[in-house]
Amino acid sequence: MDIRRLNLPDRFLPNRVLTHQKLPRGEPMTLANLEGAGCIRRIFVTTVRRPSPGNQRQTLIRMYWDGADTPAVEAPLGDFFGQLHGLPPYPLNSRYLISQSHSGYTATFAMPFARGARIEAEAGPDVDPPRIILFVDWHAYPDGSLEEPLRFHAQFRRENPCQAFGRNYLLLDTVGRGHFLGFNYGLAVRDDRARWSHAGAENIYISNETGAPEGTFAYLRGGGGEDTFGASYGGVLHQPSSHLDQGVPYYAQEDLGPAFARHTLAAYRFFASDAIPFSRSIHVRFGSMANDICSTAYWYQEPPHRPFFQMPGWSQLLKGAQLPFAATGAPSPEPRWQVLGPFHPNSLAALHAAANQGDSATIVRDTGYASDSPWRHEDRHVARWTSAEDIHGFVDFGLAFRPSDRGNSVTWPAVALAQSWLHVDADTTATLHLGWAHELRLRLGDEPWQSAGTHAYFRNRTHPVHLRAGWNRLQVTLNSPEAGIEGSTWGAWTFGLRAVDAAGREIEPQIEPDGSARS
Repeated sequence: MDIRRLNLPDRFLPNRVLTHQKLPRGEPMTLANLEGAGCIRRIFVTTVRRPSPGNQRQTLIRMYWDGADTPAVEAPLGDFFGQLHGLPPYPLNSRYLISQSHSGYTATFAMPFARGARIEAEAGPDVDPPRIILFVDWHAYPDGSLEEPLRFHAQFRRENPCQAFGRNYLLLDTVGRGHFLGFNYGLAVRDDRARWSHAGAENIYISNETGAPEGTFAYLRGGGGEDTFGASYGGVLHQPSSHLDQGVPYYAQEDLGPAFARHTLAAYRFFASDAIPFSRSIHVRFGSMANDICSTAYWYQEPPHRPFFQMPGWSQLLKGAQLPFAATGAPSPEPRWQVLGPFHPNSLAALHAAANQGDSATIVRDTGYASDSPWRHEDRHVARWTSAEDIHGFVDFGLAFRPSDRGNSVTWPAVALAQSWLHVDADTTATLHLGWAHELRLRLGDEPWQSAGTHAYFRNRTHPVHLRAGWNRLQVTLNSPEAGIEGSTWGAWTFGLRAVDAAGREIEPQIEPDGSARS
């Protein structure tokens, strides 16, 4: 299947739904109920001439395919159509979203369905007046059949304040087969230690079926956040602009903070020519500081989908409202690894000594960094064991260890250690499916370290191992390049690993369950 083109019938009957409704407050109302097999080709919406923040953010739109109980699309009306933060309408002219003055919003995503579709809206307490005009142009297929298995999805998310120089803002987490279509991204700067883009950009973790011809793992890393949307040098030197697949259609200075001017922006990126498929899962984060961030992700996948965000209360939808990560209902990946770092590449002896000890209480204070190293900020050069999230098979050292440097051109260099345990009931051979960039080394138990190889780009390779009955300690080291932004991956410091036994069964890495495990 060409992932840029859905498998839709050539013959169809054009149809249109046109409705003007007054919405009840706090109660969903069905606006369109489409029967049979078909595909929505265009949605046009308008509300009031000068929509308020409440109208933009507290009018929710939901879409359901094929009788599902869970919406595949759920977002504030403005955000779904690329009008972020509850702002007054601003011009937007992209491949899939078009907005004009006085709240005229158009979406041209193809939205196929096999047995029916339902569109509903719901108005919150600050929507005044709570009304909507909706056009739905769709194709009905005369033979009543649709072979395309993928369904359109869109989900809004918001967080305020985000963690600075830490876990990064979660934009999408979904399991299944499909392709990532793109996202919009809104930011209100409140952390004035540095420009918004200096915390980094998109990090896309792609997991495919084991042994897939395209590779088990893929990883895409951005540079500065402004680059994602086609701007440069902080994104603050350009006029707002809107283009086919990328743009920053809204940018406004707000006041002068101690470090940089605070500002609010809205941006978008669609992956039409540079498609991003996945056959097992995809996880997307965006570098963040302690700012107010919102987004809507757009993607196709085979149902059923897994909701990853709980729509907040009406007041928490509005810009400026507090909404910490813990209150968003977003999943926290299970920690399956322990990691220790960072170490300077010239201090491998200290790293190996800590690896041999394998004690979770180990603290290494001399990791080889000079006094002027960015790792010295907040004593981040001190190596301590910490648990690491397993992101669908990925371990990202950059999320566990990161200097809080105000520039996005941090040069590491660094090496870190990851440790986990594989349990099998009997002696067996197994295959490690690996994906990484730069140099990766590994060992089982107290065996000698082995180099899995060095990659200039993120690439996949398999590595055979022999596992003994019981618990087997697996250790991995990965380096980050000498000059992060001068290399080919901007300091990417992540690897993917999936262990499969001789019978094809996957062996989940686990943090050692008790002190009795032995290699």
